Amino acid sequence: MSRHNTNGEQSSAEQRIFYGWFIVAILFFISVIDGGFTYIFSAFLKPLSQEFGWTRAETSGAFSLYLLAAGLSLPFWGWLSDARGVKIVFVLSAIIDGVALVLLSHMDSLAVFYVLYTFLGVGLGGIGPATVGKAVSQWFVTKRGRAMGIALIGGGFGGLVLVPLAGVLIEEFNWRTAFQGLAALALGGMLPAVWFFLVDTPAEKGLVPLGQEFLTQHSVSSSMEEQEAADGWTLKEAMSTLTFWLLGISFCLGLMAAAAVHAHQVAFMQDSGLSLESASTIAGVTLSMTMGGRFVVGWASEYVRHFHWLLSLSLVLQAIGVGVLLYFDTLGIWALAVFVPCVGLGYGGLVVLWPLSVSHDFGTRAFGAIAGAVGTIALSIGGAVGPVAAGAMYDSTGNYGIAFLSCLGLFLAGAMIAFVTVEPQRAIAPSPSLHIPASKRDLE
Repeated sequence: MSRHNTNGEQSSAEQRIFYGWFIVAILFFISVIDGGFTYIFSAFLKPLSQEFGWTRAETSGAFSLYLLAAGLSLPFWGWLSDARGVKIVFVLSAIIDGVALVLLSHMDSLAVFYVLYTFLGVGLGGIGPATVGKAVSQWFVTKRGRAMGIALIGGGFGGLVLVPLAGVLIEEFNWRTAFQGLAALALGGMLPAVWFFLVDTPAEKGLVPLGQEFLTQHSVSSSMEEQEAADGWTLKEAMSTLTFWLLGISFCLGLMAAAAVHAHQVAFMQDSGLSLESASTIAGVTLSMTMGGRFVVGWASEYVRHFHWLLSLSLVLQAIGVGVLLYFDTLGIWALAVFVPCVGLGYGGLVVLWPLSVSHDFGTRAFGAIAGAVGTIALSIGGAVGPVAAGAMYDSTGNYGIAFLSCLGLFLAGAMIAFVTVEPQRAIAPSPSLHIPASKRDLE
Protein backbone atom coordinates (compact mmCIF):
# COMPACT_ATOMS: atom_id res chain seq x y z
CA MET A 1 0.00 0.00 0.00
CA SER A 2 2.87 2.34 0.68
CA ARG A 3 6.66 2.26 0.84
CA HIS A 4 8.46 1.54 4.12
CA ASN A 5 11.51 3.42 5.34
CA THR A 6 14.71 1.79 6.62
CA ASN A 7 13.23 1.42 10.11
CA GLY A 8 10.26 -0.47 8.75
CA GLU A 9 7.91 2.38 9.62
CA GLN A 10 5.80 4.52 7.34
CA SER A 11 6.31 8.24 7.26
CA SER A 12 3.36 10.34 8.37
CA ALA A 13 2.92 11.74 4.86
CA GLU A 14 2.79 8.26 3.34
CA GLN A 15 0.23 7.20 5.96
CA ARG A 16 -1.98 10.13 5.04
CA ILE A 17 -1.83 10.11 1.27
CA PHE A 18 -1.47 7.15 -1.06
CA TYR A 19 0.47 8.12 -4.22
CA GLY A 20 -2.21 6.55 -6.38
CA TRP A 21 -4.46 9.53 -5.68
CA PHE A 22 -1.89 11.76 -7.40
CA ILE A 23 -2.12 9.41 -10.39
CA VAL A 24 -5.91 9.82 -10.28
CA ALA A 25 -5.43 13.60 -10.51
CA ILE A 26 -3.35 13.20 -13.69
CA LEU A 27 -5.91 10.80 -15.11
CA PHE A 28 -8.61 13.37 -14.32
CA PHE A 29 -6.79 15.90 -16.52
CA ILE A 30 -6.37 13.32 -19.28
CA SER A 31 -10.12 12.65 -19.11
CA VAL A 32 -10.75 16.40 -19.43
CA ILE A 33 -8.98 16.27 -22.79
CA ASP A 34 -10.78 13.09 -23.85
CA GLY A 35 -14.24 14.33 -22.94
CA GLY A 36 -13.74 17.86 -24.15
CA PHE A 37 -12.32 16.88 -27.53
CA THR A 38 -15.11 14.37 -28.04
CA TYR A 39 -18.01 16.64 -27.14
CA ILE A 40 -16.84 19.82 -28.87
CA PHE A 41 -17.99 18.44 -32.23
CA SER A 42 -21.55 19.60 -31.51
CA ALA A 43 -20.32 23.21 -31.36
CA PHE A 44 -18.68 22.91 -34.81
CA LEU A 45 -21.55 21.09 -36.55
CA LYS A 46 -23.70 24.00 -37.70
CA PRO A 47 -20.88 26.53 -38.38
CA LEU A 48 -19.04 24.06 -40.63
CA SER A 49 -22.17 22.94 -42.48
CA GLN A 50 -23.12 26.55 -43.12
CA GLU A 51 -19.68 27.72 -44.27
CA PHE A 52 -19.02 24.82 -46.63
CA GLY A 53 -22.61 24.01 -47.64
CA TRP A 54 -22.44 20.46 -46.25
CA THR A 55 -25.60 18.68 -45.11
CA ARG A 56 -25.99 17.68 -41.47
CA ALA A 57 -25.45 14.04 -42.44
CA GLU A 58 -22.27 14.87 -44.36
CA THR A 59 -20.88 16.95 -41.50
CA SER A 60 -21.86 14.34 -38.90
CA GLY A 61 -20.06 11.73 -40.95
CA ALA A 62 -16.77 13.07 -39.60
CA PHE A 63 -17.87 12.39 -36.03
CA SER A 64 -18.97 8.89 -37.01
CA LEU A 65 -15.55 8.26 -38.56
CA TYR A 66 -13.98 9.66 -35.41
CA LEU A 67 -15.85 7.14 -33.24
CA LEU A 68 -15.21 4.33 -35.74
CA ALA A 69 -11.48 5.05 -35.67
CA ALA A 70 -11.47 5.27 -31.89
CA GLY A 71 -13.27 1.94 -31.64
CA LEU A 72 -11.09 0.12 -34.15
CA SER A 73 -7.92 1.45 -32.55
CA LEU A 74 -8.92 0.32 -29.05
CA PRO A 75 -7.56 -3.25 -29.35
CA PHE A 76 -4.16 -1.82 -30.35
CA TRP A 77 -4.14 0.70 -27.51
CA GLY A 78 -5.32 -1.99 -25.10
CA TRP A 79 -2.59 -4.36 -26.21
CA LEU A 80 0.04 -1.62 -25.97
CA SER A 81 -1.09 -0.63 -22.46
CA ASP A 82 -0.90 -4.27 -21.34
CA ALA A 83 2.51 -4.78 -22.96
CA ARG A 84 4.27 -1.43 -22.41
CA GLY A 85 2.14 0.50 -19.92
CA VAL A 86 -0.33 3.34 -20.25
CA LYS A 87 2.26 6.15 -20.20
CA ILE A 88 3.49 5.48 -23.74
CA VAL A 89 -0.13 5.25 -24.90
CA PHE A 90 -0.98 8.65 -23.45
CA VAL A 91 2.15 10.27 -24.89
CA LEU A 92 1.43 9.00 -28.41
CA SER A 93 -2.23 10.03 -28.12
CA ALA A 94 -1.35 13.58 -27.06
CA ILE A 95 0.94 13.99 -30.07
CA ILE A 96 -1.59 12.55 -32.50
CA ASP A 97 -4.42 14.71 -31.14
CA GLY A 98 -2.38 17.91 -31.18
CA VAL A 99 -1.19 17.42 -34.75
CA ALA A 100 -4.69 16.50 -35.95
CA LEU A 101 -6.22 19.63 -34.40
CA VAL A 102 -3.55 21.91 -35.90
CA LEU A 103 -4.23 20.45 -39.34
CA LEU A 104 -8.01 20.69 -38.82
CA SER A 105 -7.65 24.44 -38.40
CA HIS A 106 -6.39 24.58 -42.01
CA MET A 107 -8.74 22.11 -43.71
CA ASP A 108 -10.95 23.30 -46.57
CA SER A 109 -12.76 20.24 -47.94
CA LEU A 110 -15.04 17.47 -46.72
CA ALA A 111 -12.55 14.75 -47.66
CA VAL A 112 -9.75 16.39 -45.66
CA PHE A 113 -12.17 16.95 -42.76
CA TYR A 114 -12.99 13.22 -42.75
CA VAL A 115 -9.34 12.16 -42.87
CA LEU A 116 -8.25 14.48 -40.08
CA TYR A 117 -11.18 13.70 -37.81
CA THR A 118 -10.47 10.01 -38.31
CA PHE A 119 -6.86 10.70 -37.29
CA LEU A 120 -8.16 12.57 -34.22
CA GLY A 121 -10.29 9.54 -33.34
CA VAL A 122 -7.25 7.25 -33.37
CA GLY A 123 -5.53 9.52 -30.86
CA LEU A 124 -8.55 9.91 -28.63
CA GLY A 125 -9.02 6.15 -28.57
CA GLY A 126 -5.82 5.95 -26.55
CA ILE A 127 -6.96 8.25 -23.71
CA GLY A 128 -10.50 6.98 -23.18
CA PRO A 129 -12.09 5.00 -20.32
CA ALA A 130 -10.33 1.76 -21.33
CA THR A 131 -6.77 3.01 -20.79
CA VAL A 132 -7.69 5.31 -17.91
CA GLY A 133 -9.42 2.31 -16.35
CA LYS A 134 -6.29 0.24 -16.89
CA ALA A 135 -4.22 2.76 -14.94
CA VAL A 136 -6.71 2.97 -12.08
CA SER A 137 -6.98 -0.83 -11.84
CA GLN A 138 -3.21 -1.12 -11.46
CA TRP A 139 -3.12 1.33 -8.55
CA PHE A 140 -6.29 0.39 -6.65
CA VAL A 141 -7.80 -2.80 -5.25
CA THR A 142 -9.92 -1.18 -2.58
CA LYS A 143 -11.67 2.07 -3.49
CA ARG A 144 -11.33 1.18 -7.17
CA GLY A 145 -14.86 2.27 -8.04
CA ARG A 146 -14.61 5.73 -6.55
CA ALA A 147 -11.07 6.21 -7.94
CA MET A 148 -12.40 5.27 -11.38
CA GLY A 149 -15.29 7.67 -10.96
CA ILE A 150 -13.04 10.57 -9.94
CA ALA A 151 -10.61 9.96 -12.80
CA LEU A 152 -13.41 9.81 -15.37
CA ILE A 153 -15.21 12.83 -13.94
CA GLY A 154 -12.70 14.77 -15.99
CA GLY A 155 -14.59 13.83 -19.15
CA GLY A 156 -17.68 15.63 -17.91
CA PHE A 157 -15.61 18.59 -16.73
CA GLY A 158 -14.01 18.74 -20.17
CA GLY A 159 -17.46 18.95 -21.72
CA LEU A 160 -18.54 21.62 -19.24
CA VAL A 161 -15.52 23.81 -20.01
CA LEU A 162 -14.44 23.06 -23.57
CA VAL A 163 -17.82 22.94 -25.34
CA PRO A 164 -18.81 26.47 -24.21
CA LEU A 165 -15.20 27.61 -24.81
CA ALA A 166 -15.36 26.29 -28.36
CA GLY A 167 -18.67 28.09 -28.85
CA VAL A 168 -17.22 31.38 -27.59
CA LEU A 169 -14.08 31.06 -29.75
CA ILE A 170 -16.19 30.32 -32.82
CA GLU A 171 -18.52 33.26 -32.13
CA GLU A 172 -15.76 35.75 -31.26
CA PHE A 173 -13.16 34.58 -33.78
CA ASN A 174 -13.80 31.57 -36.03
CA TRP A 175 -13.77 27.79 -35.99
CA ARG A 176 -10.14 27.67 -37.17
CA THR A 177 -8.97 29.58 -34.09
CA ALA A 178 -11.04 27.23 -31.91
CA PHE A 179 -9.24 24.17 -33.32
CA GLN A 180 -5.85 25.84 -32.75
CA GLY A 181 -6.69 26.58 -29.11
CA LEU A 182 -7.60 22.94 -28.53
CA ALA A 183 -4.35 21.83 -30.16
CA ALA A 184 -2.39 23.97 -27.72
CA LEU A 185 -4.18 22.24 -24.84
CA ALA A 186 -3.12 18.80 -26.08
CA LEU A 187 0.50 19.63 -26.87
CA GLY A 188 1.13 22.20 -24.15
CA GLY A 189 -0.95 20.67 -21.36
CA MET A 190 -1.49 16.95 -21.61
CA LEU A 191 1.84 15.97 -23.19
CA PRO A 192 4.14 17.45 -20.51
CA ALA A 193 1.84 16.32 -17.67
CA VAL A 194 2.05 12.71 -18.83
CA TRP A 195 5.72 12.79 -19.79
CA PHE A 196 7.00 14.22 -16.52
CA PHE A 197 4.54 13.05 -13.87
CA LEU A 198 2.65 9.87 -14.81
CA VAL A 199 3.88 6.59 -13.28
CA ASP A 200 2.59 3.35 -14.77
CA THR A 201 2.55 1.02 -11.77
CA PRO A 202 2.94 1.21 -7.98
CA ALA A 203 6.03 -1.01 -8.23
CA GLU A 204 7.90 1.84 -9.94
CA LYS A 205 7.45 3.85 -6.72
CA GLY A 206 8.21 0.93 -4.43
CA LEU A 207 4.51 0.55 -3.59
CA VAL A 208 1.74 -1.99 -4.03
CA PRO A 209 -1.88 -1.26 -5.10
CA LEU A 210 -4.12 0.21 -2.43
CA GLY A 211 -5.56 -2.69 -0.44
CA GLN A 212 -3.27 -5.34 -1.91
CA GLU A 213 -1.38 -5.83 1.36
CA PHE A 214 -4.57 -6.87 3.11
CA LEU A 215 -5.33 -9.43 0.41
CA THR A 216 -1.79 -10.81 0.48
CA GLN A 217 -1.81 -11.20 4.25
CA HIS A 218 -5.20 -12.92 4.35
CA SER A 219 -5.18 -15.00 1.18
CA VAL A 220 -4.95 -18.77 1.33
CA SER A 221 -2.07 -20.50 -0.43
CA SER A 222 -2.78 -21.52 -4.00
CA SER A 223 -0.98 -22.90 -6.98
CA MET A 224 0.48 -20.60 -9.63
CA GLU A 225 -2.27 -21.63 -12.07
CA GLU A 226 -5.00 -20.84 -9.53
CA GLN A 227 -3.51 -17.45 -8.73
CA GLU A 228 -3.22 -16.57 -12.43
CA ALA A 229 -6.85 -17.49 -12.98
CA ALA A 230 -7.87 -15.50 -9.91
CA ASP A 231 -6.22 -12.39 -11.34
CA GLY A 232 -8.62 -12.47 -14.27
CA TRP A 233 -9.54 -13.82 -17.65
CA THR A 234 -7.65 -13.75 -20.93
CA LEU A 235 -9.26 -12.05 -23.92
CA LYS A 236 -9.96 -15.43 -25.52
CA GLU A 237 -11.63 -16.71 -22.35
CA ALA A 238 -13.72 -13.55 -22.00
CA MET A 239 -14.91 -13.67 -25.61
CA SER A 240 -16.13 -17.23 -25.06
CA THR A 241 -18.69 -16.02 -22.50
CA LEU A 242 -22.20 -14.74 -23.15
CA THR A 243 -21.55 -11.92 -20.67
CA PHE A 244 -18.88 -10.37 -22.91
CA TRP A 245 -21.20 -10.20 -25.93
CA LEU A 246 -24.24 -8.99 -24.00
CA LEU A 247 -22.18 -6.20 -22.46
CA GLY A 248 -20.81 -5.32 -25.88
CA ILE A 249 -24.31 -5.12 -27.37
CA SER A 250 -25.68 -3.12 -24.44
CA PHE A 251 -22.85 -0.57 -24.62
CA CYS A 252 -23.16 -0.52 -28.41
CA LEU A 253 -26.86 0.43 -28.33
CA GLY A 254 -26.29 2.92 -25.53
CA LEU A 255 -23.38 4.65 -27.24
CA MET A 256 -25.17 4.64 -30.60
CA ALA A 257 -27.98 6.69 -29.08
CA ALA A 258 -25.73 8.79 -26.82
CA ALA A 259 -23.35 9.71 -29.64
CA ALA A 260 -26.27 10.81 -31.81
CA VAL A 261 -27.73 12.96 -29.05
CA HIS A 262 -24.43 14.58 -28.09
CA ALA A 263 -23.47 15.26 -31.72
CA HIS A 264 -26.79 16.92 -32.56
CA GLN A 265 -28.08 18.48 -29.33
CA VAL A 266 -26.54 21.91 -29.99
CA ALA A 267 -27.92 22.02 -33.54
CA PHE A 268 -31.32 20.82 -32.22
CA MET A 269 -31.47 23.70 -29.73
CA GLN A 270 -30.26 26.18 -32.35
CA ASP A 271 -33.08 25.04 -34.63
CA SER A 272 -35.44 25.67 -31.72
CA GLY A 273 -34.36 29.31 -31.54
CA LEU A 274 -31.39 29.36 -29.16
CA SER A 275 -28.09 31.02 -30.09
CA LEU A 276 -24.94 28.94 -30.60
CA GLU A 277 -23.47 30.30 -27.37
CA SER A 278 -26.59 29.46 -25.36
CA ALA A 279 -26.98 26.02 -26.91
CA SER A 280 -23.29 25.24 -26.33
CA THR A 281 -23.58 26.34 -22.71
CA ILE A 282 -26.58 24.05 -22.14
CA ALA A 283 -24.67 21.20 -23.74
CA GLY A 284 -21.76 21.97 -21.43
CA VAL A 285 -24.02 21.95 -18.37
CA THR A 286 -25.46 18.61 -19.49
CA LEU A 287 -21.97 17.20 -19.74
CA SER A 288 -21.10 18.66 -16.34
CA MET A 289 -23.87 16.52 -14.89
CA THR A 290 -21.99 13.47 -16.10
CA MET A 291 -19.43 14.22 -13.39
CA GLY A 292 -21.99 13.41 -10.73
CA GLY A 293 -23.04 10.27 -12.59
CA ARG A 294 -19.47 9.03 -12.92
CA PHE A 295 -18.65 9.49 -9.25
CA VAL A 296 -21.95 8.24 -7.81
CA VAL A 297 -22.05 5.14 -10.02
CA GLY A 298 -18.36 4.48 -9.41
CA TRP A 299 -18.89 4.66 -5.66
CA ALA A 300 -22.11 2.61 -5.78
CA SER A 301 -20.38 -0.12 -7.80
CA GLU A 302 -18.33 -1.01 -4.70
CA TYR A 303 -21.47 -1.97 -2.80
CA VAL A 304 -24.27 -3.09 -5.14
CA ARG A 305 -25.02 -6.78 -5.54
CA HIS A 306 -26.51 -6.69 -9.06
CA PHE A 307 -23.77 -4.77 -10.84
CA HIS A 308 -25.29 -4.74 -14.32
CA TRP A 309 -28.48 -3.17 -13.05
CA LEU A 310 -26.52 0.07 -12.67
CA LEU A 311 -25.87 0.00 -16.40
CA SER A 312 -29.56 -0.61 -17.08
CA LEU A 313 -30.54 2.33 -14.85
CA SER A 314 -28.04 4.61 -16.60
CA LEU A 315 -29.59 3.83 -19.98
CA VAL A 316 -33.17 4.26 -18.73
CA LEU A 317 -32.32 7.72 -17.36
CA GLN A 318 -31.04 8.80 -20.78
CA ALA A 319 -34.19 7.46 -22.45
CA ILE A 320 -36.32 9.59 -20.13
CA GLY A 321 -34.24 12.69 -20.85
CA VAL A 322 -34.41 12.32 -24.63
CA GLY A 323 -38.13 11.53 -24.50
CA VAL A 324 -38.84 14.78 -22.66
CA LEU A 325 -36.56 16.79 -24.99
CA LEU A 326 -38.83 15.82 -27.89
CA TYR A 327 -41.40 18.18 -26.32
CA PHE A 328 -38.98 21.10 -26.06
CA ASP A 329 -41.15 23.40 -28.21
CA THR A 330 -44.06 22.81 -25.82
CA LEU A 331 -42.37 22.53 -22.44
CA GLY A 332 -39.49 24.94 -23.02
CA ILE A 333 -37.22 25.32 -20.01
CA TRP A 334 -39.01 22.48 -18.20
CA ALA A 335 -37.90 20.04 -20.90
CA LEU A 336 -34.30 21.11 -20.33
CA ALA A 337 -34.78 20.79 -16.57
CA VAL A 338 -35.44 17.06 -17.10
CA PHE A 339 -33.14 16.45 -20.07
CA VAL A 340 -29.98 17.93 -18.53
CA PRO A 341 -29.85 15.86 -15.30
CA CYS A 342 -31.24 12.64 -16.79
CA VAL A 343 -28.93 12.53 -19.79
CA GLY A 344 -25.99 13.92 -17.83
CA LEU A 345 -26.21 11.50 -14.91
CA GLY A 346 -27.13 8.55 -17.12
CA TYR A 347 -24.33 9.09 -19.59
CA GLY A 348 -21.85 9.58 -16.77
CA GLY A 349 -22.84 6.19 -15.40
CA LEU A 350 -22.55 4.60 -18.84
CA VAL A 351 -18.98 5.87 -19.29
CA VAL A 352 -17.64 4.78 -15.90
CA LEU A 353 -19.33 1.37 -16.12
CA TRP A 354 -17.38 0.46 -19.25
CA PRO A 355 -14.04 -0.08 -17.47
CA LEU A 356 -15.69 -1.07 -14.19
CA SER A 357 -17.73 -3.80 -15.89
CA VAL A 358 -14.58 -5.29 -17.38
CA SER A 359 -12.67 -5.30 -14.09
CA HIS A 360 -15.73 -6.59 -12.21
CA ASP A 361 -16.56 -9.43 -14.61
CA PHE A 362 -13.14 -10.38 -16.01
CA GLY A 363 -10.49 -9.07 -13.59
CA THR A 364 -7.31 -7.19 -14.49
CA ARG A 365 -5.12 -9.87 -16.10
CA ALA A 366 -5.90 -8.73 -19.67
CA PHE A 367 -7.88 -5.60 -18.78
CA GLY A 368 -6.60 -3.46 -21.64
CA ALA A 369 -7.33 -6.05 -24.31
CA ILE A 370 -10.80 -6.93 -23.00
CA ALA A 371 -11.85 -3.32 -22.40
CA GLY A 372 -10.55 -2.46 -25.87
CA ALA A 373 -12.54 -5.29 -27.45
CA VAL A 374 -15.75 -4.22 -25.71
CA GLY A 375 -15.07 -0.65 -26.80
CA THR A 376 -14.53 -1.75 -30.38
CA ILE A 377 -17.99 -3.27 -30.46
CA ALA A 378 -19.54 -0.22 -28.83
CA LEU A 379 -17.70 2.57 -30.63
CA SER A 380 -16.93 1.18 -34.07
CA ILE A 381 -20.52 0.05 -34.57
CA GLY A 382 -22.68 2.07 -32.19
CA GLY A 383 -20.74 5.29 -32.05
CA ALA A 384 -20.04 5.35 -35.77
CA VAL A 385 -23.63 4.70 -36.84
CA GLY A 386 -25.47 6.96 -34.39
CA PRO A 387 -24.42 10.49 -35.42
CA VAL A 388 -24.59 9.99 -39.18
CA ALA A 389 -27.90 8.12 -38.95
CA ALA A 390 -29.40 10.96 -36.91
CA GLY A 391 -28.07 13.45 -39.45
CA ALA A 392 -29.62 11.48 -42.32
CA MET A 393 -32.98 11.38 -40.52
CA TYR A 394 -32.81 15.14 -40.06
CA ASP A 395 -31.98 15.71 -43.72
CA SER A 396 -34.92 13.57 -44.85
CA THR A 397 -37.52 15.01 -42.44
CA GLY A 398 -36.27 18.51 -41.65
CA ASN A 399 -36.32 17.91 -37.88
CA TYR A 400 -34.91 15.63 -35.20
CA GLY A 401 -38.20 14.01 -34.12
CA ILE A 402 -37.67 10.56 -35.64
CA ALA A 403 -33.95 10.62 -34.88
CA PHE A 404 -34.38 11.29 -31.15
CA LEU A 405 -37.34 8.90 -30.90
CA SER A 406 -35.05 6.20 -32.34
CA CYS A 407 -32.45 7.08 -29.71
CA LEU A 408 -35.06 6.58 -27.00
CA GLY A 409 -35.78 3.09 -28.32
CA LEU A 410 -32.08 2.21 -28.47
CA PHE A 411 -31.55 3.29 -24.86
CA LEU A 412 -34.44 1.10 -23.68
CA ALA A 413 -33.26 -1.91 -25.71
CA GLY A 414 -29.76 -1.60 -24.25
CA ALA A 415 -31.23 -1.28 -20.75
CA MET A 416 -33.20 -4.51 -21.11
CA ILE A 417 -30.12 -6.42 -22.30
CA ALA A 418 -28.02 -5.08 -19.42
CA PHE A 419 -30.74 -6.00 -16.92
CA VAL A 420 -30.65 -9.69 -17.87
CA THR A 421 -26.85 -9.93 -18.13
CA VAL A 422 -25.24 -12.05 -15.40
CA GLU A 423 -21.64 -12.39 -14.24
CA PRO A 424 -19.52 -15.02 -16.03
CA GLN A 425 -18.80 -18.19 -14.07
CA ARG A 426 -15.61 -20.18 -13.82
CA ALA A 427 -14.00 -22.62 -11.41
CA ILE A 428 -12.02 -19.84 -9.70
CA ALA A 429 -13.54 -16.41 -9.17
CA PRO A 430 -12.05 -13.97 -11.68
CA SER A 431 -11.49 -10.97 -9.44
CA PRO A 432 -11.20 -11.50 -5.71
CA SER A 433 -10.02 -7.93 -5.41
CA LEU A 434 -13.63 -6.82 -5.65
CA HIS A 435 -14.86 -9.14 -2.88
CA ILE A 436 -13.32 -7.39 0.10
CA PRO A 437 -14.89 -7.21 3.58
CA ALA A 438 -16.72 -3.94 4.05
CA SER A 439 -14.54 -3.09 7.03
CA LYS A 440 -11.50 -2.95 4.75
CA ARG A 441 -13.00 -0.83 1.97
CA ASP A 442 -11.85 2.36 3.66
CA LEU A 443 -8.16 1.47 3.61
CA GLU A 444 -5.99 4.41 2.70
